[in-house]
Amino acid sequence: MPPTPPNDRNAAVRQFAQTLDKDEELFKLGQYSFRPFFPYPPDSPRVFVKVGGVEFKQGEGDMQKIAYEWMRRERERDPTCNIHVPEVFKIFTKGGGLTFIIMELLDKAKPVEHQLRPLEDATWGCNKPIYYRMIADGIHRLSRIPVPQGATPGPFTQGERRLKHILFKDHEAPIVYPTVQDLEEHLNRIVIRMPKYRRTPDQAPRITFETDLTFCYTDFNDENFMIETEADGRPRLYIIDFEHASFLPISFLAHAVYMPQFLNRWEHVTKWVAERFGDSLPQTNVKLMDEVRALWVMSGSTIGLTEAQRQRLTIQDALDAPGCSQDLVPHSAGNYT
Repeated sequence: MPPTPPNDRNAAVRQFAQTLDKDEELFKLGQYSFRPFFPYPPDSPRVFVKVGGVEFKQGEGDMQKIAYEWMRRERERDPTCNIHVPEVFKIFTKGGGLTFIIMELLDKAKPVEHQLRPLEDATWGCNKPIYYRMIADGIHRLSRIPVPQGATPGPFTQGERRLKHILFKDHEAPIVYPTVQDLEEHLNRIVIRMPKYRRTPDQAPRITFETDLTFCYTDFNDENFMIETEADGRPRLYIIDFEHASFLPISFLAHAVYMPQFLNRWEHVTKWVAERFGDSLPQTNVKLMDEVRALWVMSGSTIGLTEAQRQRLTIQDALDAPGCSQDLVPHSAGNYT
C-alpha cells in the first residue's frame, strides 16, 4: 500500500473497511440484496460495496486499484488533471465464492448526464464539451498505464483472469487466454464458421491483433462517469465500474468506441473518446470483430473453442460445482488456465 498522504480524507473510512470481512450483516446483505452493489452501513453509509462471483469481482477490484494509483500519480504530475478513480479499501471472499469489493463512497458526485440534465440549454452548451473532454482524457490517460510484468489478456489479478467485453456472448469470455495468440486464434476460428466463409475458409479474412497489451476501459455507460463540483467551481471527474477493464490489444478499445452506431447506446460518449485518440486508435479489426460479436450472440458461448479447451472448460465447471472435490477430477486433466 502506498504511503498515506497528509490530510488524507479517507484515513478513517479505510480503517473501518478493514474490519468488514468479519461483518455478518454485510455478508447477509451481499447474499440477499436485490442489487449487486449498495452503500454500507445502510443507515449511515461510509463505504460503497460491490459483490459477485470471485471469477470476475477479484479482477475488477484489482484493476480498479491499478487505475486508482495511476490517476493519483497523474494528478501529481499534471496539476490541471482533476480525474479520479474511487479508492478500493479491501477485497475479500466469503461463503464459498462471494467476493466483496469495499471502496470509497462518492456521496457528492452525480453521473454526468444527471449533472447536466437540469441545466438551461445555454449552460448545457458551455459545459458539455468540458465534461465529455474530461471523460475522453480520462480514458486516454488510463490507456497509458504501464503493462505489469506477467500480464496476459484480461484483468491483471491474483484471481482468475477472465475478461469481460462487449465482443463476447453475454459480455463474458468463455475461457482464460494465456496469450494474445490464443485469443486471436479463437476469434479466427469463429470467423471461418460464418455462413459466408464456411465453404471457403482459406479465403476468409483474419483478425490480426497488436502484440502489445493496453489498459482498455471499455464500458462507456454514461453513468460510469460522475461529476462533483468543488468549492472553487472546478469539476472533478470520477471514473467508476472497472468490470470491463482489462489489459488487451488496443483493437478491443477501438471496437468498443467504433462499433456500429445502431448498437452503440453510448455514442454520445464514444465520439469524444474517438476524437481524443485520433489515429492512434486502429480500426483495422473493428468490422470483423463486430461480425464475430454478432455470430456469438446467436451461438453458444463455446463456439470456436478447440476440443482441448472444451474439455478443460468442462472440468473447471465440474470443479466449481457445489460439493465437488479435487480428488474426483483425473490428475491427467491438468490445470485450467
